[in-house]
Amino acid sequence: MPATAVIFMILYVTGLILTFRHPYFGIATYIFEWHNHPPYMWWGDHLPDLRWSFLVSVITLISLIINHRKLKPLHGASYKLIFWLVAFTLWMYFISAFYAVEPKESFRKAEIFYKLTIQIFLMMYIIREPRHFSFIIWVLLLGVTNFGRIAFERGSNRYLGVIAPNSTEENAISAHVAAMLPFFGLYFLIGKNWEKVITLLSVPFLINLIILANSRATFVAVLVIGLLAVIWIKGKLRWRVVLALIGGAILVFSLSNEQFWERQSTIDEYHESGSRLHLWRGAIEMWKDHPMGLGGEGYQALVMDYVPELREIMEEKGTKTVHNTFLLVLVEWGFVGIILFFGLLIHTFVILGKIRRDRLKAPGYRYYVDAMAIQMGLIGILVAGIFHNRLYSEVIYWFSAFAVALRNIQVNEIYENAQLSEEV
Repeated sequence: MPATAVIFMILYVTGLILTFRHPYFGIATYIFEWHNHPPYMWWGDHLPDLRWSFLVSVITLISLIINHRKLKPLHGASYKLIFWLVAFTLWMYFISAFYAVEPKESFRKAEIFYKLTIQIFLMMYIIREPRHFSFIIWVLLLGVTNFGRIAFERGSNRYLGVIAPNSTEENAISAHVAAMLPFFGLYFLIGKNWEKVITLLSVPFLINLIILANSRATFVAVLVIGLLAVIWIKGKLRWRVVLALIGGAILVFSLSNEQFWERQSTIDEYHESGSRLHLWRGAIEMWKDHPMGLGGEGYQALVMDYVPELREIMEEKGTKTVHNTFLLVLVEWGFVGIILFFGLLIHTFVILGKIRRDRLKAPGYRYYVDAMAIQMGLIGILVAGIFHNRLYSEVIYWFSAFAVALRNIQVNEIYENAQLSEEV
């Protein structure tokens, strides 16, 4: 058995054992497994065929039932954001039952969201302490760093050597990595010494991965994240951000190759991904004919009829997706689906805004920094989602859960501080 498989099993089993002590280890183990999903790794053939993520979720739920009293009581905690995912999941099942053109595939997509909804609720409910939140974030960041390591060792242009659940190509993986860059950047600027060292060592591998992906959507997302960092971050820290961005730009120019710049400058209407404008127009026409939605995989089932301009290309290279997250939601899940999706996103941004607004009321943890990182990362992956399908990208919903957990921790600290003030 390869050493990588042995290391994975040691960490995975250790995570399961620790989950029985406290359920937050289950959240960390779930994220670790997502970034090291055995069926998608070359070393995974040497391991038993288990339902890896499902097993973690079940044990986390069992631990929550057993150890519920160990969870820190939170004053004023709110989990209302989960409404959007519950409603979206129910709507998916409704469309799958009555309107889907591919019912079997549509129900499969609905099941993905059903499982995701349970996992997201576990995340936002279980994470109740700053140290637990930080531990889970670092598991996520180290998982992304490992992606960079693999891409450095095994990757080449348009091939990264790594895939993950619902992120099975270079555009999805690079967008996922780009969404984590705000954490690396901000932790490098204000973090502890060990955080600065890890981020300094990690970022070159992450930039190398993004360059190898040659993804125009991810490159645009990174540019947007950098611009937002300069606009939003105030005071002396802004100049440190500018210097960090200059350092990042130098790394990009140092590590990039001719193929990367050629692809970034390619705007040929009939490039290998097909014409997005034709695909987008086709999606709008589909929605006009089917306003309730076509159900999961409905776009691919009908795209040949609605985008005849690209029929030959699609027949040669396979059917095309819509290459736009928001149009995908609209065409497959209808006007109700897009309302629910935007409702989730807007609610998340409102929560993040409240965290930043109340930063001075709860100085015990770096709420502002984490809220800013989540917000910029979420915007980054949504920008990438304008050009690719990110509806089933789990990191979007992880960020929503993190926003809820961070806000609940902050509200509880504000309450505890007020109680102490009254006692004094």
